[in-house]
Amino acid sequence: MSQHRNSHVILKQRADGLPAPELFELVEGDAPVPGDGEVLINNVYVTADPGMKGWISKARNYASVETGTTMHSFSVGVVVESNHPDVQEGEVVAANTGWAEYVVADPNLPTFRKVDPADAPLSTALGILGINGFTAYFGLLAVGQPKAGDTVLVSTAAGAVGSAVGQIAKIKGCRTIGIAGGAEKAALCTDVFGFDDVIDYKAVDDLDAAIRQACPDGIDVYYDNVGGATLDIVLGQVNLHGRVVICGTASTDSWIPQPTGLRPERNLLVNRIRMEGFLTFDYAHRYGEALADLSEWVRDGKIQYREDIVDGLENAGAALAGLYEGRNMGRQLIRVRPDPFL
Repeated sequence: MSQHRNSHVILKQRADGLPAPELFELVEGDAPVPGDGEVLINNVYVTADPGMKGWISKARNYASVETGTTMHSFSVGVVVESNHPDVQEGEVVAANTGWAEYVVADPNLPTFRKVDPADAPLSTALGILGINGFTAYFGLLAVGQPKAGDTVLVSTAAGAVGSAVGQIAKIKGCRTIGIAGGAEKAALCTDVFGFDDVIDYKAVDDLDAAIRQACPDGIDVYYDNVGGATLDIVLGQVNLHGRVVICGTASTDSWIPQPTGLRPERNLLVNRIRMEGFLTFDYAHRYGEALADLSEWVRDGKIQYREDIVDGLENAGAALAGLYEGRNMGRQLIRVRPDPFL
């Protein structure tokens, strides 16, 4: 087997606050060699994810990237070597790998799956028909458990996850309200993603009052991607037996030291609110179910999506930093090499 040269991005140092490009370094070397039962993938697209802030933080987190190692990410690419009987060279696969041209993956892991590039653009395997779609699907339906007629409030509503949440909620017969930052993103929520109403938090002086106006009957499900002060405000407006889905904490720059704020227990007690955090990986065994529904909704035009793609691994760190500045307009991806299916 030929030895491939490999470009990959390593984490140079862990972060005290938000990710910055200088925390990463593009390095060259030999591609890894797949062991027994493993495959070697030549990536086409890799991701920049809001959760990466926690992966590289010095604070305790559910996942961690060690300094000097390849930055973790989701990816989709073509198998170029296989030591697994069920995966053939030339097949397209999505996996949890890293910011690299060539990566080794274990097909036995639940996050590894084959992708048919004839079904949809390859990039969607990392977005609406991948980790973002799965996160929206299970976070809303399994954790939030909306019922027809419920009011569903979604933060970062123009983002890859938030926009999918709003559209799935509409499919389930809910009234959907989005919170987004900036006029362009607010317009996306109503004009493209079909939210019933949207609050541009950058354009209001009183977010509490704006939410009350948009949700006059209170909130039944809050899908939270930001935490912080917005969560504090929303908890005071959640209805009896409401559900709060904790998906992300993007509004908090750093968890060292531990931030302080409103104590939620009184709201949770009085209105018997269920607030639950979740990770989409907990539902990996059900990804097929989500993919079937999401694919149908995309084909039928019930779900729209947007992607923001930058070229080159050398720009991955800047793309990640841009997420926390609100620069992206859709699912943030990095194109490692030309897409062979375009």
